[in-house]
Amino acid sequence: MISAKPSHLHGNSTVVVLFAIIVGAMATMGWWVWNTVQDAIDPEVVYSFQFSEAEVGLFKHTINETGDIEAAENVEVKCEVRSSGGVEIISVVDEGEVVKEGDLLVELDTSTLEDQKQAQQILVNRALSTKTSADAALRQAEITKQEYLEGTFIQNEATIEANILIAKQNLATYQDKAAFSERLAAKGFVTQQQLESDRFAVKRTELELALTQTELKTLREITRQKMVVGYDADIETRKAQLEAENKNYDEELKKLEEINDMISKCTIYAPQDGTVVHANYGDERGQQFTVEPGASVRERQTIIYLPDLERLQVKTPIAEGKIASVREGLPVKIRVGALEDRVFDGKVSSINRYAERQHWSQKVKRFATFIEIDGDSEGARVGLSADVEITVNQQPDRLQIPVQCLHEDNDQRFVLVRVEHDPNNPLHGEDLGKKHGDEQAPFSIEARMIEYEASNDKMLVLQDGSEIKRGDQVVQNPREYPDFLRHLVSNHRARIAMKRFSANGEENAELTSEDIKKMNEILGYEGISNMESVDLDESNTISTAELTAFITKTQDILIPLEDTEEVASTESGAALPEQTEEEKEAGYRKQAEENAKKLMDAHDKDGDEALSAEELKPLGGFGDIIMGSDKNKDGKVDKEELILGSIQFIKASEAKAAAGGPGGRPGGRGGK
Repeated sequence: MISAKPSHLHGNSTVVVLFAIIVGAMATMGWWVWNTVQDAIDPEVVYSFQFSEAEVGLFKHTINETGDIEAAENVEVKCEVRSSGGVEIISVVDEGEVVKEGDLLVELDTSTLEDQKQAQQILVNRALSTKTSADAALRQAEITKQEYLEGTFIQNEATIEANILIAKQNLATYQDKAAFSERLAAKGFVTQQQLESDRFAVKRTELELALTQTELKTLREITRQKMVVGYDADIETRKAQLEAENKNYDEELKKLEEINDMISKCTIYAPQDGTVVHANYGDERGQQFTVEPGASVRERQTIIYLPDLERLQVKTPIAEGKIASVREGLPVKIRVGALEDRVFDGKVSSINRYAERQHWSQKVKRFATFIEIDGDSEGARVGLSADVEITVNQQPDRLQIPVQCLHEDNDQRFVLVRVEHDPNNPLHGEDLGKKHGDEQAPFSIEARMIEYEASNDKMLVLQDGSEIKRGDQVVQNPREYPDFLRHLVSNHRARIAMKRFSANGEENAELTSEDIKKMNEILGYEGISNMESVDLDESNTISTAELTAFITKTQDILIPLEDTEEVASTESGAALPEQTEEEKEAGYRKQAEENAKKLMDAHDKDGDEALSAEELKPLGGFGDIIMGSDKNKDGKVDKEELILGSIQFIKASEAKAAAGGPGGRPGGRGGK
């Protein structure tokens, strides 16, 4: 009898196997999906570094431009004829002709000026006639006054004085007669009527005398003054008229003289010996001008050049980005293509302080630089094009790296260097330099701080004693991986801070609360205001890794105030000049804008261009200080509030530093 059980068991085992296969497949699919999602969320960065070797060799900083050969001393013969529409050239000496001083160079058309001269001569004659009449009128007025004072007045005065004498004589006669009548009347020999008649005659004569005396007084004190005032007013009026006519005549005569002068300047003679060069040109609008008979020239326009061919120079425009490197006396190589690339020696003789005129579409300003050709310039001609090579700096046997290797941050300069991977070196761990390359040649990346003495478009010359050595492999593309670069730089700064501020002075030490207190005193401001916000593992100390994270967040380089002043002085090579208030305010705002941008980039998580209390929470007490800039009390600090708060904080820090007290942040000098 065959049992059915084995058949049942076999069926069950098949189901189990199938179930196991399905579960395994689902697990595999789930693992693949999980890894795919994780890679999408946090994809692993694959670093592809490009390296350049630090090498020792000749460093040469040159500026290459193109210019035109011209005379170092060039007498310009200009049109000096003033005319609203220009003046036409009648004849001109041929270009290239050698002339002597005093030879005829140019004849300009005088026909229009001759017409103007005739019309102006008529105006001069009229002005002279009017002037003569005004002069005669003045003299007549002066004579009239003299006639009154020395003639009419004296005659009138004498007549009145004579009348007074007659009146006095009559009065005396009538007084005697009246007295005699009084005596006769007393004896009865004269009638009363006769006596009254004699008395009336006396009174009448007295009145006549008084009237005549009053007339004399009026003549002397009133009439004379009235007449003199009238005559003086007439004289002043005539004088003013004469002065006006004199000025009018002088002006008309001056215009006539100017026209005569313009006519004389229509004939132009050579001011010195030289070879004639016509001042032909083309402007930015494509318009051309050729010196030839029939061409019209305006006042102050150059017609002819008389160059000194014994002394030549090259005029070359240099872009504003390069002009700061150019200075007088720099050696120059001048290559003239038209002379089969012949090379002349020269030196920079002068640099214009103002940019050249250029077309409105040209954005880059250029400054004319003049290069004097030294020694033999035989073969060189005015007008030839030349390629110039200005040697700004040249140093033999200098350690150099490409300029693209440099990373500048907060006035500090860094490069990334390839080193052999050391698994025991904390700088090569997964948190920092990492392990790169293949198993046969693993390497790590370290950040090094550098200083350089000179640079050109391609290379930097490192200072002696640099951490970079000959043959070191330096990363050419450090900014291609910004997070990696920022982390290495922050760790480098953290290790420097540890060596300076930790108790044992080691770069991989720990900072205690007492160390932080001393650090803040040395810094001159609260570099770390809230230890708990930095102490991520709650160990009551701050490790190098924790300090690195803090520096990455705050972008605080933890340099004491006195160190920033020393750095500024070293960079400038001398004491910084005194600044105006406007320059200081501009410096404060520039620094505040930089600080605000860094904080926004690091902590504005929602991209609303404002920082909330939640976003500033990782900064601890420093975040609370920033929230104090929220002037409109909307619970956020926008960019402008952040800038204004930073300006206030920088100024307060400077004031405290100046007073010798703690507080503030480095780099607060306006205009920095």
